[in-house]
Amino acid sequence: MINVANLVTLSRLAIIPVLIYSIQQEIYLLSGFLVLSALVSDWLDGIIARKTNEVTQHGKLLDPAIDKIFIISVLVAFVEKHYINSYPVFLIVTREFLVTWLRSVMVNKGIVIPAFFLGKLKTTFQLLAVFLLSIGYITIGAVVLWISIIMAYVSAIQYFQIFYKNRAWA
Repeated sequence: MINVANLVTLSRLAIIPVLIYSIQQEIYLLSGFLVLSALVSDWLDGIIARKTNEVTQHGKLLDPAIDKIFIISVLVAFVEKHYINSYPVFLIVTREFLVTWLRSVMVNKGIVIPAFFLGKLKTTFQLLAVFLLSIGYITIGAVVLWISIIMAYVSAIQYFQIFYKNRAWA
């Protein structure tokens, strides 16, 4: 269950408290480095899992869960610093819970939906926003975050369409 790829994924959890502290203290160089480290670990865990033939269901569930914990935790730190307000965090958390619920219902009906391109692009923009905010580029980081939210809700519509088309509620 715990393999090298999953350990790399879990390393992002260890980064979060230090990253929050560096955001609170406005240590931009450290914050930027930690965000980049998290991005590299997110990229690396999948590569390691595929190269070592250790792609597991556990890992497939762990990676997006850690990603959500990472994003939400760091965004809350930005709210605390008044870099952003709570509305983007509310919108992001709401979308993530709704899409997770939809995907869970559909999986229980035997309908497996891979992540859509727009969802992956949303994640890229979210992470770019987090990076920009973490290095003190507040205005542009906030704009990029709002762009990611628009992408998030457009991609959520795709999930709702599949949910409706497959009558997954029945």
